[in-house]
Amino acid sequence: MQRVPKPLLIHCESGVDRSGLASALYVAAVDRLGEQAAEDQLSLRYGHIAAPFGKGWGMTVTFEEMEPSLGYSDS
Repeated sequence: MQRVPKPLLIHCESGVDRSGLASALYVAAVDRLGEQAAEDQLSLRYGHIAAPFGKGWGMTVTFEEMEPSLGYSDS
């Protein structure tokens, strides 16, 4: 994300799931603002519903699985 031409477009049906995951990864890996700040990008505040029955569940699971590679090994 640091090296791609800007602006960067992330296609997302409602702007909360795929773009939320992209935002969480950016906050974690590029801005290095910490785990909570990254996870906040995938929250109800931004319209993301983190529930197993919801469309966005895969984004939540993906971020959780990536946390160790981002330096969040205690999650």
